[in-house]
Amino acid sequence: MLRDTLTLFGFLGVAILIYRYHRAVIAALRRFDARNVKRIEDQARARTDPMAHFRETLLVAEEQVEDIHEVQAIDARLGTAVTHFVFEGEHFLTRDDAERARAAKIGAIARSYYADLPRALAERQAPGTVGGSTSAQPPSQPPKNSGSNVVPFRRGGDTLH
Repeated sequence: MLRDTLTLFGFLGVAILIYRYHRAVIAALRRFDARNVKRIEDQARARTDPMAHFRETLLVAEEQVEDIHEVQAIDARLGTAVTHFVFEGEHFLTRDDAERARAAKIGAIARSYYADLPRALAERQAPGTVGGSTSAQPPSQPPKNSGSNVVPFRRGGDTLH
């Protein structure tokens, strides 16, 4: 009897919580779904776009660069409030100047990626063999077993690490 009553109150409590927060949960799920749909569409578009790799490189480089901060300061000469734009510790008078400096930094990071790319691709190639050949060796055959599925017995001193 008491168990049924507690189960009923627990069920009602969960139902009340679901009713209270269902709009927020559904809105979050819709935003999540919209981001996934956009990501899938972007990936499908990138398959046919020859410039997609460069765009992706610029997006990755942009993630590595800090944003521009807007700072309010008092001008020492006039005593009025002046807006400065700060990027990597350097103060700019206009947002356009700060954006140009930020774009130059992003471009430098992307260029360095492409400058390092040939070396990184060369490192991925097959290593040279003793005879100097760089051709890939055929995969070795797995050892032949006796057909038994029995695992050998471990002695007391044997460890797995």
